[in-house]
Amino acid sequence: MREIISESQFVWKQILFIITLPFLLIQILLGKKPISDLLTPLKDFFIFVIQAKVTFFLIVANIGMYILEIYYFSEEVLESLVFQPQHLFQLQFMPIVASWFLHANLLHLAGNMLFLFIFGRVVENKLGSFKLLFIYFGSAIISSTIAALFGQGGIGASGAIAGLIATAILIHPFYLTYLIVGIPIPIMVVGWLAILADITGVLVPQDDNIGHFAHLGGYFAITILVFFLNREEREAMKKGLLFNLLFVAVAAGLAYYFGII
Repeated sequence: MREIISESQFVWKQILFIITLPFLLIQILLGKKPISDLLTPLKDFFIFVIQAKVTFFLIVANIGMYILEIYYFSEEVLESLVFQPQHLFQLQFMPIVASWFLHANLLHLAGNMLFLFIFGRVVENKLGSFKLLFIYFGSAIISSTIAALFGQGGIGASGAIAGLIATAILIHPFYLTYLIVGIPIPIMVVGWLAILADITGVLVPQDDNIGHFAHLGGYFAITILVFFLNREEREAMKKGLLFNLLFVAVAAGLAYYFGII
């Protein structure tokens, strides 16, 4: 399986291009390099975006469904596809599955797709395309089940993505992402900030229309799905779990010391 380039590899390659750009321009003027070499960053970006093919396909599927949702679905159709707890108990599979690809608005879609792009690429690189899909849809099923047990419904891919978040921070906790605020942040930090937000949302309920129980169900899903991975992958995730527990302990200690908690 070809390794998927990381965000750090992509960023450093672009920095190197900028540094060497004056020399490239001179070579182009002297006829030693084709002018098309100036398009190298665009080519690199295209490869970076589509290289994790299944992650890219899931993003396209969600965007495509959102376009259908806006332009082609009537209000009655949309209402029938919004997941409700009774759909699970009555085994109505259409709204259960359809709800995983629906989004409330463009901001909801953009946030979910950003996290899918970040964490999906990590999981696809480490575990492969098939296991990415297995974790994605397995987490969606478990997420919807737990949400229904707590009387919650809703729409969105976030339950499935939560499963990818939990998997990624365990399998590659120190992977650096630049896509949140433009600076390198370990995905372990980003993942735990998301988990903390959902724990807070459950303990201190607010009218934010966010399915916190669904998200927590997605995070929890990996505790079940991990048993379907091979021994080497499970061992890697055990090591990742130790780093995560150490990070949480240190973060909690610092928060207590500075009076945050």
